[in-house]
Formats: sequence, structure tokens, C-alpha cells
Amino acid sequence: GSPFCKIAREALVELELPHLLHSCARGSPKRQEIFKKHGLFQAPYIEDPNTGVKMFESAEIVEYLRATYTLYPQYQNL
Repeated sequence: GSPFCKIAREALVELELPHLLHSCARGSPKRQEIFKKHGLFQAPYIEDPNTGVKMFESAEIVEYLRATYTLYPQYQNL
């Protein structure tokens, strides 16, 4: 697994957000699905069904999750 995926996954677990993890190993047809949908493949990738947000980049994903799902946003960077 990618260390960047681990960062995003840790944020999901830390915030106790229910999520589905889809493994996309090299050569996996799942990679092709994402590539066809977005014109590129990059991991991690998140689709938030609550807001419709779709994004790549672990740092941006973590920032988004904390801003969206933290009860006390002023403490999100502690």
C-alpha cells in the first residue's frame, strides 16, 4: 500500500467516519475504472457521498475531512 493512502485512511479512522476501502493494486481493473472516469489514476482518491466532493491528494483529503467532520474545527491541527 501507498504511504499516502495510509495518511488518508488514518484520518477517516481517527474521525470515526464509516468508509469503504477499495484496493487498487497495479494491473487491477479498478485502476482502469478510475482512470476512465477522471482521465488519471492517483491514490488516494475519495468520493464523499454526503457532499459530492471527489478529490485526490492525501494532504487535501485530510484537510477536507477535518474541516467537514470535526466538531471543533479550531482544534483540527493539534
